[in-house]
Amino acid sequence: MSYTETKIFLDTNILAYIFDSRDIAKKTKAKELFSKLVIENSCMISTQVLQELFNVVTKKLKYSKADAQKIITSLLNLNIHQVSTTDIQLAMNISSESQFTIYDSLIIAAAKSENCTTLYSEDLNDGQVVEGVKIVNPF
Repeated sequence: MSYTETKIFLDTNILAYIFDSRDIAKKTKAKELFSKLVIENSCMISTQVLQELFNVVTKKLKYSKADAQKIITSLLNLNIHQVSTTDIQLAMNISSESQFTIYDSLIIAAAKSENCTTLYSEDLNDGQVVEGVKIVNPF
């Protein structure tokens, strides 16, 4: 991916909806968004997102661990940011200033580290800009 391409960071909840059949409208929207970003090679996630997704699909969505492992493995070819100690330091600052949880702040920090202009998330404040990253709720 070149530095001139726009990268869009996905929060865990966007990916989780792809595997959640309880809300068909959100599942459909999440699948469409994900497919578009993958085709454009603009989709960015982090190691944290992969860990959280494994937890969500096994605990909340009741997938087996074997099926969850297949899901995570299928995502390993995406653009993945490995969370660093620098990200953690920035996340603590974001959390202190914004009152977001450390986990949400770490998602924002990872997006910033990858120069993402947009973070798709259902859990954060739609339209808010944090550290130069605009939060967008696609639903």
